[in-house]
Amino acid sequence: MMVLESSGLGIKFNVLGNRGDRVCNFARCYDNSHYRKFVDDSTLVTYEFEQGNEDAMLLAQDEGKLVPEYENVWMKIERDREKEYLRSHGFPVARFVVVDGGEEALRAARDEFNWKAVIKRARGGYDGKGQFYILSEKHGEDLKKIEGKLVVEEFIDFDYESSIILSRGKEGISCYPVSFNFNREGILIYNYGKIKDSGEREVASSLSSSLDYQGTMGVEFFVGEGRVIINEFSPRVHNSGHYTLNFSATSQFENHIRAISSLPLGSTETMPYFGMVNILGKSKVNSSLLKEGNVFLYGKESTSPRRKVGHVNVSGNSVEDVKKRIERIMEQLYSNDLSFL
Repeated sequence: MMVLESSGLGIKFNVLGNRGDRVCNFARCYDNSHYRKFVDDSTLVTYEFEQGNEDAMLLAQDEGKLVPEYENVWMKIERDREKEYLRSHGFPVARFVVVDGGEEALRAARDEFNWKAVIKRARGGYDGKGQFYILSEKHGEDLKKIEGKLVVEEFIDFDYESSIILSRGKEGISCYPVSFNFNREGILIYNYGKIKDSGEREVASSLSSSLDYQGTMGVEFFVGEGRVIINEFSPRVHNSGHYTLNFSATSQFENHIRAISSLPLGSTETMPYFGMVNILGKSKVNSSLLKEGNVFLYGKESTSPRRKVGHVNVSGNSVEDVKKRIERIMEQLYSNDLSFL
C-alpha cells in the first residue's frame, strides 16, 4: 500500500520479500536471500513490519539508509525493551516485571498483581500470539512449562481501547483522529471514529519526539477514568489507520513515504465519521460487501483463521451510522461469531 499510495510522488520502489507478491507489478522485487543487493540498490530503506528481515535492516542502518532507525525495531523485537523505554521516559504504562520462565511468571502474577495479570512472551507475539491472561489463582498451570523471558504486566480494567496514527517529518508532526478499537484475543477486529481525544494526541506526539522518530507510527492505548495508558506503539504504518486510504486527504502510507523522504507532509484532514473492519481468515468474500463500503483484498495465496486477508472501509453521517454499517459487515463476514479466534 505504501508503493501504490505513493505512486504520484515520482519515487521508484524496491521491495524485499516474496516474488509472488502483486506489488511486484509496480516495483522491483528481491528475494530475501538477496537482501544485500536490495540494500545496495536502494537510496532509503523502510519497513512495514517489525519482524522483517533483520539482516537487511541492520545492513541498511550501518549504511545510513534505514528510516525509521533500527532502535525502534530493536525495542519491538523484545517487548520488555519497549516497556522499559516507556517507563524510564515517564510515559503512562501499566506496571510490569520481567521474569525468566513460566514458574517465575506465575509467582509474579500472584505476588505483584494479585492474580490479575497478562503474561507475554518477550520475543514475538504479534496479533495476540504468545499472550496469557491470569485472572484468578486457577489460571495458568500450563504456563509453568514455558521457558524464556516473559513480561508480566498488570491487567488493566479499562473502559475501551483506542489508537492514534501520526506522521512525523522534518517540519513537524501531523496527527490523524483518535479511533475506538474493538479487539478480541489480541487482534483488531474493527475500529471507528472520530472519538474524543482523552490525551492520546499529546502522549503520542511526545513519544515520537522522544524517539526522534521519522515516519508514520501507530500508538495503542487503554482508556479509563479519563486517563490513557500506552498499550504499545508500532514504528510503522498501522492496521487501525487503514481507513485513511479512503477518508483522509493523505493516507498514512503516503505520509510515511513523505516523512522518511524529507518531503512536506500531506494533510491529515479526515472525514468526521469513518470505520474499518478487518477480513480475517476468509478465502472468499461476498460481493455484497461492496454495497457497505470500500473493500481491499490483499491477494494472499493462503489463509488461516486469524490471518488478515483484507479489510473494508466505511463512512457515514454519524458515529452511530458507521457502527450500524460495521454491524452489517460483521454479520456478513462472521455471522457475528468470533469463536474461531
